[in-house]
Amino acid sequence: MKHARWLGVLLLVAATACATSGRSHLHGTTSAPVEPERAQALLQSLHSSAAERQRLRGVASLSFDGAAGSVRSKQAIVVELPSHLRIEVLGFLSQAVAVLVTDGEHFELFRAEDRSRRNGAVYPGLLFEVAQIDLTPEEAAGLLLGAVPETPGLRIASAAGLDDGGVRLDLVDVGGTLRQRIDFDSSGRLQRVEAYAQGERLLWSAEYKDYHDLSGIDFAHEIELWFPSSQTQVGLVFKQVELNPTLPAGVFTLQLPAALAPPSRTGAAG
Repeated sequence: MKHARWLGVLLLVAATACATSGRSHLHGTTSAPVEPERAQALLQSLHSSAAERQRLRGVASLSFDGAAGSVRSKQAIVVELPSHLRIEVLGFLSQAVAVLVTDGEHFELFRAEDRSRRNGAVYPGLLFEVAQIDLTPEEAAGLLLGAVPETPGLRIASAAGLDDGGVRLDLVDVGGTLRQRIDFDSSGRLQRVEAYAQGERLLWSAEYKDYHDLSGIDFAHEIELWFPSSQTQVGLVFKQVELNPTLPAGVFTLQLPAALAPPSRTGAAG
């Protein structure tokens, strides 16, 4: 039941790769001018697209490469903005070997290996503690959907052309510190987003690939995440995916078949 011990990995997302490959896909900038109007239109389109992709249900293959080792697994994923997640690690014959659900405030975790069940309040560092993934449930939900919400207080400081025909925007806070870098491809689709802490330290990056039309919405079927603090690369490739499906009631609570349900064991998160 190795997959069960790696449950936190399923929370997010790249295809194959060594731990350093998250930095290998950066495109160089060019001297090509980017009009302010075009830069603002790209950013506004990205923020507006969040309204078009509120929910997701799918099955994906996931890879994890980091200092703790490497894991490959199959996941069933349900997402609803702003911070609802249900992620199941699937084993032989697609049976769930681990399940994590959260509404952004509380979480429940089940592992079939020892039939353990844990719940509690979501706390800062929960996902990092479980799998060295430095994201909140809200950030995880948004990245899986390719929805980058507007961050109050950020403004475009620079816009540069990329050598592949795309555009790079650098967004800074009121003090002029870089907080977000966003790359668009030549078609205006999200290609890469990076988040920075104070001091312009890279927190994480997400790269989007293999776009396909889903009911009129361009959706990336491959997502790569890189976490420099833990030297961890997480990747996801969707095999099946629906956008904005009608979700059954209770999908974001831990409901298990009677044969799997263990005696309840609750306790403070930590």
